[in-house]
Amino acid sequence: MSDYARSGFRDAIEGVVAGIILSTILGVIPKLPSVPSYYVGIFQLIEVVNLLGSILLVFAMESWGAWYLIGWICGMWIMSSAGLVESWLFTIYAIVGVLVLIGKVLQKAKDWI
Repeated sequence: MSDYARSGFRDAIEGVVAGIILSTILGVIPKLPSVPSYYVGIFQLIEVVNLLGSILLVFAMESWGAWYLIGWICGMWIMSSAGLVESWLFTIYAIVGVLVLIGKVLQKAKDWI
C-alpha cells in the first residue's frame, strides 16, 4: 500500500472514531436525568454547529474525489443505521454530499469538453 493510500486510510479511521465519540457524547449526555435542561440546549447548539461545520468542510475540500465523497456518504449511512447519527442529520449530510458530488462530476465533464 502506498504512503498516500495509507495516510488516507488512517485519516478515514480517525474520522470514523472521532465521529463515533462525538455522536455518542452528543446523544447520551443530554438524555441523562442529572443534566439540567439548559445544558440540553447547549448540546443541541453544538450539534447544529457541528452540522454547519461539516457542510462547510465538504464544500471546502476541493481535493476530495468522487470516491471519497461516496465513501463519506456511505459512512454517514452506516452511522445513521447504527443510531450514531439521527436520520434527519443523515438526510442533510446525504443531500449536501450528493450536491457536491454532482458539482464535481459536472466540473470534470466541463474540463473534458
